[in-house]
Amino acid sequence: MLCKRKKIHLCRVISRRIKSNQLHSLVLRIMTAVTNQDEIHMTTPELIKVHGYISETHHIWTEDGYCLDVHRVLPPKADENSCCDLSVDNVKILSDGRASEARIPILILHGLLSSSADWVLLGPKKALAYALCDNCYDVWLGNARGNAYSKKHRQYTTRDREFWDFSWHEVGYYDLPATIDYILEQTGYTELYYVGYSQGTTAFYVMASEKSEYNWKIKGMVSLAPIAFLSNQRSPLLKFFVHFYGLMEWGSSYCNVHQWFPRNRLQARALSTIIRNAPGSLTKGFCVYWFYLIAGFGSDQLDKSMLPLIIGHFPAGASAKQIIHYSQNILSGSFRKFDYGAPENLKIYGSTQPPKYDLERVKTPIVIFYSENDFLTDPADVKKLVDRLPNVIETQKIEYSKFNHIDYLWGRDARTLLYNTILTVLKRFR
Repeated sequence: MLCKRKKIHLCRVISRRIKSNQLHSLVLRIMTAVTNQDEIHMTTPELIKVHGYISETHHIWTEDGYCLDVHRVLPPKADENSCCDLSVDNVKILSDGRASEARIPILILHGLLSSSADWVLLGPKKALAYALCDNCYDVWLGNARGNAYSKKHRQYTTRDREFWDFSWHEVGYYDLPATIDYILEQTGYTELYYVGYSQGTTAFYVMASEKSEYNWKIKGMVSLAPIAFLSNQRSPLLKFFVHFYGLMEWGSSYCNVHQWFPRNRLQARALSTIIRNAPGSLTKGFCVYWFYLIAGFGSDQLDKSMLPLIIGHFPAGASAKQIIHYSQNILSGSFRKFDYGAPENLKIYGSTQPPKYDLERVKTPIVIFYSENDFLTDPADVKKLVDRLPNVIETQKIEYSKFNHIDYLWGRDARTLLYNTILTVLKRFR
């Protein structure tokens, strides 16, 4: 068996020797297919290395005993300082007093059922992680507890009910602070930038309202497809299932179903093989339809040839309690803590109703990106959020009217429609 690099090299040699433009194009398509097929089964660090960057994996322990794998993206050694300048923001003073070019740390956190892989699947020059790395940022890709990369605990295993007793509240209350403190300690900075997507924004709002001291550790926050209020979400699938969240709670409690949609390599391999080999109009159309039921119909941004690669990394797992918590907020129309029922709420919170998160305490400068065709972040809910946050410096609607919830991650034009603007916006926080 040829290794991936040898396969690609062979394809390139063949393509150079073929004079016909048509055959040349065919070989390039084969080369891309070989590349994607290999990447389906890789981990995030392996993807980063194959894409030509340096990868580091850091193990971070939370206050309540979870181990989180955080993946760092660094440029190739030859390019380490090629894009940096000695502006005030990019200068770090070494112990001997010399000025050194430095990369400002930026933490990116994924959405529900996702992982750090989301930010590299589009590949070099296209994926957000690489766009930031190429523009002098020290990129850290977070992984929330319970996903494919964060399944360790000091006391429990994933077979224990106690391991899965968390929602996105705990992701914001424990995971984010632990990750931020670790990055700042490792890099020597006192502040970092933060990019949150979907649940990654929810967790940030939890942290910044519950542990307000962390507002001063974030230089600026980019909120992609923000989720706090959900009463106007338009997903037909969620509209149907949300009324059965009580059944989900029952299943979690009595049927010992605490984890939803875990990443299983064997399952992902089988599903990806089916998608690659079955008639495209059947399998790819079916997968795209299910994505659109949740994310929004009509977008042309999802490249169907990427589906095997996406399915190889998504979903990456979550606790049932995370999904139940979102369901509760959809029905209540509020952004509030987990509802355990009146008797338990009284014991835990001191009131029969779960308390709302105080968004007035979120002091970090925030820029919000949203889109009209995103079924999960309706413009009315975005406005409700913006009206309650005290330091939103800008709200931007993505120009492409059909841009939906998954296009933030895998849209073929995400670099031009969104990521380049993020690079511009980050400079405003300096």
